[in-house]
Amino acid sequence: MIGETISHYRITEKLGAGGMGIVYKAQDLQLERFVALKFLPHDLALSESDRERFLREARSASALDHPNIGVIHGIDKTADGRLFIVMAYYEGQTLSQRLGGGPLALRQAMDWACQIAAGLAAAHARNIVHRDIKPSNIIITKENSARIVDFGLARVVATPSATMTGGTTGTLPYMSPEQILGEAVDQRCDVWALAILLVQMVTGSHPFARESSTAMTFAILNQPPAAVDSLPALLQPIALHGLAKEVAHRYPDAKEMRADLEAARAQFTSSGLPLDEPTLTGAAIPSGALKDVISHASTPRWQASSAAVAAASKPKSRAVAPYFFAVLAAVVLAAGSLLFPAVRQRAASILSSSGGEKHVAVLPFDNIGNDPANEAIAEGLMDSLTSKLSNLDAAQQSLWVVPSSVVRGRKVTDPSSAEKDLGANLVVKGSIRRDAKTVQLTVNLIDAKDLRQVGSAVLEDATGDLAGLQDEAVARLARLMNIHVTAEMLRATGGRASPAAYELYLKALGLMQRYDKPGNLDQAVTALHDAVQTDPQFALGYASLGEAYRLKNQVDPNPRWIEQASAMLDRAVQLDNRLAAPYVSLGHLHSSLAKHDLALQEFQKALAINPRDPDAIMGVAGAYELMGRMQDAEERYKMAIALKPGHWDGYNSLANFYDRQGRYIEAVAQYQRVIELTPDNATAYSNLGAEYQSIGDAESHKRAESSYKKSIQISPTYAAYANLGNLYMDEKRYAEAAEATEKALQLNGSDYRVWINLLLEQRLLKDVESGRRTRAKALSLLQDFIQQHPQDATAQSW
Repeated sequence: MIGETISHYRITEKLGAGGMGIVYKAQDLQLERFVALKFLPHDLALSESDRERFLREARSASALDHPNIGVIHGIDKTADGRLFIVMAYYEGQTLSQRLGGGPLALRQAMDWACQIAAGLAAAHARNIVHRDIKPSNIIITKENSARIVDFGLARVVATPSATMTGGTTGTLPYMSPEQILGEAVDQRCDVWALAILLVQMVTGSHPFARESSTAMTFAILNQPPAAVDSLPALLQPIALHGLAKEVAHRYPDAKEMRADLEAARAQFTSSGLPLDEPTLTGAAIPSGALKDVISHASTPRWQASSAAVAAASKPKSRAVAPYFFAVLAAVVLAAGSLLFPAVRQRAASILSSSGGEKHVAVLPFDNIGNDPANEAIAEGLMDSLTSKLSNLDAAQQSLWVVPSSVVRGRKVTDPSSAEKDLGANLVVKGSIRRDAKTVQLTVNLIDAKDLRQVGSAVLEDATGDLAGLQDEAVARLARLMNIHVTAEMLRATGGRASPAAYELYLKALGLMQRYDKPGNLDQAVTALHDAVQTDPQFALGYASLGEAYRLKNQVDPNPRWIEQASAMLDRAVQLDNRLAAPYVSLGHLHSSLAKHDLALQEFQKALAINPRDPDAIMGVAGAYELMGRMQDAEERYKMAIALKPGHWDGYNSLANFYDRQGRYIEAVAQYQRVIELTPDNATAYSNLGAEYQSIGDAESHKRAESSYKKSIQISPTYAAYANLGNLYMDEKRYAEAAEATEKALQLNGSDYRVWINLLLEQRLLKDVESGRRTRAKALSLLQDFIQQHPQDATAQSW
């Protein structure tokens, strides 16, 4: 057609072609200007009613006068009746072309996102829906402004290359679930597409990218968006709100989404962050959040970060875990070990065989007599002992204590598992017995490799002074491990408190380990209030009370909890500025409020007290990550490895970091190092399989399957079976996928996301009857979860 004159337009060049037709540049011979002519497809057979609807919608779109909407000059037809649209011609490129170079600078991405949202808001205000927002329908002019084109076309044009069948309209990668399902659409389908554009512009990745249209359709309908947690923290809730699968949970129109985008842009501008460089992926997961699993709905992938353990998490969507247990650095107390003859020689032998480094795991304490009143105290003893021991040897750097959250997260309860799963060479196992006021504390130091007892202590106090018993036990343990301990060092790990206050404190620590359990946090707060009233100089009590209020805000966001947390933590610092715990909690508190600079300062204060505090190290790394300072974050994760090169935890955290950035090959190398150090680490094999699956090629899929099966061989877990089911699902091995998922649910039937996985598999297998039962179970669990976690955007999106 080039060189032809149609009506009063002389066609000069072809600009592009697609499912919506062919676009030519043409000269308007009457007005002496260049225009763009879009010819609808040759094979488009419109009924008279379709034609009238198209003309009506095109006329409505032509009435839109907005700087971010492409101008429509008119509608005409050729001599043979073929429709074409006359549009303004803009020099520039499509957004699709601009995205070809990867992610955009944050400032540029936000500018264009706000402009596109403004254009859509103007259209939505007049009840005009685009239905096909995508990068090729956004023109970036030479003035660097974004213009939306092709209003009104998606509803009339339906070709195999551009749409799904069955009456649906749009372009698959940008279609909302309701478009794919052929349901009625409104402004919210444009909101969905705009949210995808936001993710693409900032991260360079499409949140539902898959290798086939079938897999992509499945992902859009069933999977959480995979790149959202690579966005800066301010943008994550905006993207998740826009990508809610249920239209009722989405922004009602572009106006509201635009308001949030403008507010985020303003905060970025005033933040001082570098906004004019390409955005790096991998930011926005707080230090300590769980790693995720590859999944077609959601399944937990466990992260053994010393900063956190979560009770549940999500899939390869890398969404933020619903809640996490921060290791309470405030949790400080200990148990010890009495030296018997030849014990020192035995200990020296152990330490020399392990290069002089002591990797200690404190296991759960037994509650002798099973008195329910002592259960929480026994839990608290484990944490307090862990914390006190970990603070003893900061200067000599020969002792590394596995965080209690990691021990609990791995469900390690015996010395053999501590060696295989945690890399520990020494284990402390203990018990508590109470008889009236008398308290008996027993602690045993065990060689984790050959399971021989190195030393033991049975300590008793007739007045119930647990604090005194633990200080004595810690001193003896330290001597056993050739660590010189002074009274000043013991005071620096938390000082002393009255027996009554300390018992309340231990009880609160035990309750806080399951703060997700209804009532536990309130009981902990009450106990800690009583503790600090009993002993107003008890710094650790105030530190833990501040942490409890921080956790309350995490579960039930309320400015009152933030104020209380801040006040209690400040009081702890006033009473004893040698404690790292309150600074770590303040860091987490600031992080939760997106005050990452302040969080970084608090974590650094904690490190000044104890340079090897694992929570503080991970806090600094996480703060850098949330600030978009990825190189600094990576350096801190590597620093953690340098501090303890023989321990798997640092490599695991670095692997998680690489995973969040999509650097899967590097993550594989780190998980392999974890396995070298802990050969029987079933979780590491499961995570390794997830990285191989992320790489995506056929050979990597084979390695993923092998890794999952090795994990299951070591220790069958619901996460490994769920991951295996996800892999089979990706490979369209639906029967095997359902079998693996059912095995996962036999081990843990409480996760609604795994039930959704099974439902999808049963539907693909056309198992209608089983699908009905599974759907009912999934919905029941989902409703329960939403009731407990109303702020969880992913749960709401189902």
